[in-house]
Amino acid sequence: MTPPDPSTGRKLVEDEMPCAEVVVVGSGGAGLLAAAVAADAGLSVTVLERTALLGGTTAVSGGMLWVPGNAPMAAAGIEDSPDDALRYLDLVTEGTVPRARLEHYVKAAPEMVQWLLEHTPVRLFPIDRPDYHSEWPGARNVGRCLDNEPFPTADRPGLLGRIRRGPQFPPLTYHERHLARFDGPDRELLERRRSEGVLTVGAALVAGLVAACDDRGVRFVTEARATALLRADGRVTGVRTADGREFPAANVVLAGGGFEWNAVLRTAFLGDIPVLPASPPGNEGDCLTMALAAGAAVERMSQAWWVPALAGVPERYDGAPLTRHLVGERCLPGSIMVDRHGRRFVNEAVNYHDITRVLFNFDADQHRPDHLPVWLVFDETFRTRYQVGTASPREPAPDWFTSAATPAALAAAIGVDPDELTRTIERFSAHARAGSDPDFHRGETAHDRYYGDPRHGGNPCLGELAAPPFHAVPVVPGALGTKGGPVTGPAGEVLGTDGTAVPGLFACGNVSATVMGPGYPGSGGTLGPALTAAYCLGTALARRPRG
Repeated sequence: MTPPDPSTGRKLVEDEMPCAEVVVVGSGGAGLLAAAVAADAGLSVTVLERTALLGGTTAVSGGMLWVPGNAPMAAAGIEDSPDDALRYLDLVTEGTVPRARLEHYVKAAPEMVQWLLEHTPVRLFPIDRPDYHSEWPGARNVGRCLDNEPFPTADRPGLLGRIRRGPQFPPLTYHERHLARFDGPDRELLERRRSEGVLTVGAALVAGLVAACDDRGVRFVTEARATALLRADGRVTGVRTADGREFPAANVVLAGGGFEWNAVLRTAFLGDIPVLPASPPGNEGDCLTMALAAGAAVERMSQAWWVPALAGVPERYDGAPLTRHLVGERCLPGSIMVDRHGRRFVNEAVNYHDITRVLFNFDADQHRPDHLPVWLVFDETFRTRYQVGTASPREPAPDWFTSAATPAALAAAIGVDPDELTRTIERFSAHARAGSDPDFHRGETAHDRYYGDPRHGGNPCLGELAAPPFHAVPVVPGALGTKGGPVTGPAGEVLGTDGTAVPGLFACGNVSATVMGPGYPGSGGTLGPALTAAYCLGTALARRPRG
């Protein structure tokens, strides 16, 4: 289908397709920012989007950016320093990322935020979201995580209908949503924002970037799945789509997301334990396969932005199963996670990335996963007080819960040892009543307590399981996106296996290997690096000789 011209709304015929100095594949946050920065320097830019809507994974995410030493943080009087950020990142990346790459990120990320604030309608503010390892040297409990101000679309006709939105996010900022999680949101505010076309979280970030691209004449072509690179004389010269259209360009930027929806690539790189993708279903690794065909070196291919995922919830999005990841439920008082032995095995309030890494542990004696299958277990008091996935506390338990009158009966229903589960619940409940968790120290850090219930008193993450019936929902490894892909240089240039740049080819976002290595520094630890890489890439393109 021939795409509409965004400036006029009319259809373009094939011979009107313009040549571009830059073609960007993918319209998530990274691709959009790279396009905006390049276009700001006067380059002609075309963005190809596989689906009918713009925004990719960014648009259905919380939209936050993890950036140390950022300008909104400083304006709020919150202190930070490059030395502290590097001290913290050295630990997060487990010594696997060269110091120069971390130094580059710590320097460039605040510059990226400043560019957004000065050159786009994106507006950001710091929230009191602790770093994921809040007790580590160099960490901060507030400020490095940036939320998006609500983005009004009424003054830009047609913009709202072009933006992808996540079904799990009402039109509240992440901070507003967090504050309203117990008492419920302001219904009048929600309705007003919906009626006025106000976007929040990741959709707000995308809308601001799309608006910035529109203002600079960036051309968008939707329903254009890029499947091959054009090459001539050893150089990348454009992109071919699945329907045979060709888009010639002096430079091609791959920003089409990870490969978490491609079953073949998941098995090849992520291993044999099934992983549920928690992102839009278009992320099938198209950009990765194109980069590999061009001779790109790759790294981090076995790693992802891991999340514990709820299994069995009957939801769909874009014609595919929708996976919700488990965040607040496992941190609130009155729930525990148990493994196939019927035992707790981890501090349930640890950040979602690292807790999921534990799910892959292997039992060498029994030659099987050490913990899987895993269950979130809670009692009726918890069920009627807190939301679990899509299950409202004001409604009856859904049929995707497993429920029973006693812990032993629940254990029998989910296939774990009844005596072990009973002992586990009794031990945890006794400690919860005393306000401590000597087994796994749940609720002892600022990060743990962020998702706890401050109304609970004492330790906001601990509460007994005592009121029948008892409930369980299965928890499996999930991925917000993949971390591995082409190795890139400081300007986003894709490097070949010999360490030299593939001429004309660049990459940013989840398609490329992340600077965060195996770790996750804090909320926004995916988008912060993705947008920083895009900013550096766009700036480098702007400095290259024209033509």
